[in-house]
Amino acid sequence: MSAIQAEYERCTPGSARMMARAAGPMPRGLTRSLSWFPPYPVVFDHGRGSQLFDVDGRRYVDLFANGMSLIHGHAYEPIEAALLGALGRGTAWPGASDAQIEFAELLCARVPGGERVRFANTGTEATMLACKLARHVSGRPTIVKAWDAYHGSYSDLEVGLLGKDEEPGRVELARFGEIETYERILAAHGDQIAAVIVEPVQYTGVVTVPPPEFLAQLARLTREAGVLLILDDCLMFRLAEGGSAERFGFRADITCLGKWIGGGLPVGAVVASAEMMDCFDLDPEHPLYHGGSFNGNLLGMLAGQIAVSDLTAAAIARIDAGAERLRAEIEAGAEECGVPVATHGVGGAFGLYVLDAPGGEVDAEASAALHLAAVNRGVYYGAGGEFGLSTALSDADLAATAAAMRGALTDVAALAGADVRG
Repeated sequence: MSAIQAEYERCTPGSARMMARAAGPMPRGLTRSLSWFPPYPVVFDHGRGSQLFDVDGRRYVDLFANGMSLIHGHAYEPIEAALLGALGRGTAWPGASDAQIEFAELLCARVPGGERVRFANTGTEATMLACKLARHVSGRPTIVKAWDAYHGSYSDLEVGLLGKDEEPGRVELARFGEIETYERILAAHGDQIAAVIVEPVQYTGVVTVPPPEFLAQLARLTREAGVLLILDDCLMFRLAEGGSAERFGFRADITCLGKWIGGGLPVGAVVASAEMMDCFDLDPEHPLYHGGSFNGNLLGMLAGQIAVSDLTAAAIARIDAGAERLRAEIEAGAEECGVPVATHGVGGAFGLYVLDAPGGEVDAEASAALHLAAVNRGVYYGAGGEFGLSTALSDADLAATAAAMRGALTDVAALAGADVRG
């Protein structure tokens, strides 16, 4: 056992006990794959603002925001107040509400080209619905996605992940950032392709930033081929008030939203043109059915409206500036410690990886050690190296994080030295 793991186990006995208990009723003690890291994940008790608190009473600066689903941090006071005030009205009913209408109007105003909204409960539901919509309006069966791109827990969109190969006639696979791979697929199968779905910054695995003009090229390519472009903006709607389409300068036919747009509650949405969306329940000759008891529920609509309204251009600029400073501090600390690292991302969404040599490949074992060392020092980010900054982070939080990360890098350097000596 490494010194880093030994320290983790010393500091988190309550988490160890609760994870052992959780392994009885839940596979591996969890109900989402993202949470796991060895020897066992932290079990949290509560969160407030930029801080997380575990069952052992330890505090962490939260740089992950529940997989980037809490853009304003934990227990955001305006949302908390709105939810407490609304509970007496009930939570969901079989019809529209003032909050639902207002939130739909807000999303149409924020999403480039958005004219109609259909609410769901998660980003997974949104991408499933987008594929269903694209196949319906095009009359074609095939979706094109990128290898290693994550678009939720839908079997078609898990093609290209965890060794799952493409399904001819159903899902074809291209390479993110390589426009020629999309060109080849469209040339070969264009008359069967309903849509191309793309995550603007590929976040699964090693965070991958799109090459310059790639997204604009993809939008142009699909338009010329008569194929719909689905933008999975569940994570990257944070990059500008109008999301990644605004940030990167392109236009999608269908936009999928989820994660943070629910203000901490489960909300998903599909946004597209009126012409395309009006097939839902309105077209008597060719209708598209879409149900969901909790679609557009009152609490999610209230929380979401506040979350989206409060993510202003100024707030985004502050997040981006803080992320730039933090990345620079981590990279400087790594250089001082002699630990080669790389950071990849856009704005407040980025990944941190230890490399096997300067400019080399990702060292998965050393990266995992750095994550655990950071947790030991009170900094929590994704176990795969993912960072997602929130508006709740203060300058003091970022300074404390930078200092803790320098300490964690020192721990990893010492571990590497011990391995060499051993």
